[in-house]
Amino acid sequence: MNKLNVRKATKEDISLLFDLINGLATYEKRPGYMTGTKQELEYWLFEKNIASSFIAELDGNPVGYAIYYPIFGSFSAKGKVHLEDIFINEEYRGKGLGKEFFAKVANFALNDGYSGMEWSCLDWNTPSINFYNKLGANEETGRVHFDFSKQQMKNISK
Repeated sequence: MNKLNVRKATKEDISLLFDLINGLATYEKRPGYMTGTKQELEYWLFEKNIASSFIAELDGNPVGYAIYYPIFGSFSAKGKVHLEDIFINEEYRGKGLGKEFFAKVANFALNDGYSGMEWSCLDWNTPSINFYNKLGANEETGRVHFDFSKQQMKNISK
């Protein structure tokens, strides 16, 4: 197998990123959740620089993507990253590319000075959970995830 190349995504990759994100939404059985546009994605990733994005390529062909953004732990006073997405197209899974991709993304975070990485996984996604466990990840317990929509933020801000 040829070596996996992982590079930071650029503004010119926006259509590719958009398609790969759609691939993840389909894999997660949530294609209806894909409501963002290419323009919004480009704005947040490349104009606001809110997150770092990466493209995984095999023989020059894109096979996956990852996105992470900085987070801060007040107790530890350390910066970490939240891995929002990591995705390898289905036809490339089971060949060791996921592990290599994950390692290279972790290396980018380390080189950027971050002290750790966290992420979440859908509870039904046994293949991914098994993959993360095989990597030696720690499964966090004792927290419940919450979120607010924009409208809920407006409601509470009144």
